Amino acid sequence: MSRGHLRVLVGALMTAGLIAGAGLVLAQDETGPEPEPSPRDHGVARVAPRLEGRLVDTIGVASFNAWRLLGRAGAKADWDRITGNPDIDLIGWQESKSQIWADLYPDYRARGWETWYWPDVDGPRSVALSWRAKTFELLDVGFTKVHNGGHPSETDAPFPARWVVEASLRHRESGLLVTVLNTHVNQTIETGHGWEENLNAEMARIHYRTLARMYDEAEGDVVIGTGDYNWDYADDSTYLPEGGISRTVAPHARSSYAALGLDGVAPTQGTRWIDYVWLAKASVRHRDGSGTAQFARHRSLSGFASDHSPLLARIRLYGG
Repeated sequence: MSRGHLRVLVGALMTAGLIAGAGLVLAQDETGPEPEPSPRDHGVARVAPRLEGRLVDTIGVASFNAWRLLGRAGAKADWDRITGNPDIDLIGWQESKSQIWADLYPDYRARGWETWYWPDVDGPRSVALSWRAKTFELLDVGFTKVHNGGHPSETDAPFPARWVVEASLRHRESGLLVTVLNTHVNQTIETGHGWEENLNAEMARIHYRTLARMYDEAEGDVVIGTGDYNWDYADDSTYLPEGGISRTVAPHARSSYAALGLDGVAPTQGTRWIDYVWLAKASVRHRDGSGTAQFARHRSLSGFASDHSPLLARIRLYGG
């Protein structure tokens, strides 16, 4: 495993020469509320009761696996829709490596958003991060290469090298240090009850172990995770496969699914809850006043060209 690191100074972030296309910005707010999943199909989403302590803010964190083959008009429509949602302050992107997608980043800066992405295709270009500039200030970005790609000669489902991007942001209102781990795990890794017998699954087990360690080691008052973990939460939490998410990652971080259940959240592709938002275990707020963050509610977002259902989690931040 190798690790790259890029330190981003506040002033340097504003310089186009540091990272091409480093800006993203807020689109016009959508008219009317975001469509909710049908209660008949997905139940009524749970809202967690507020805990004791000083509540400093409630932020919206979205995990969005974009469709990288969209043309400019389709990509812009998805950009406008997700950045125009007033409930969202932070976005962990997956599959954001197309040049059309990246070319849109600067269009959004003037409307209130910033984006970090790696410009080189031989790096973590597919796992970018965007944040609302009035809510967060970027302090630092690093990234870890988890494993190399799988060639068609090695697997029937080839995959690229996989990365975890780790960004540190200051929450402007409270001063809390918020660290985000964004990633994308290999596809074609599970059968429902257990692991596929292929290279994809072998590398995914390494990926989950790496994430578990990073949730423990990441610095910050609040440590959040986003990403496409490519294993259905319902199956994983039912069958508990050795080396899977529940046995490997969940002891170190809590997903919004574990905290709030699946009611009101539509699965990706009709059957699979694979897009996650996490809180590191050390960040989770408890009734005794320990911890700084609590899942308040979550829901899936509709109306996108992506083949995924973006997941939005609202997270309460506590200051004492």
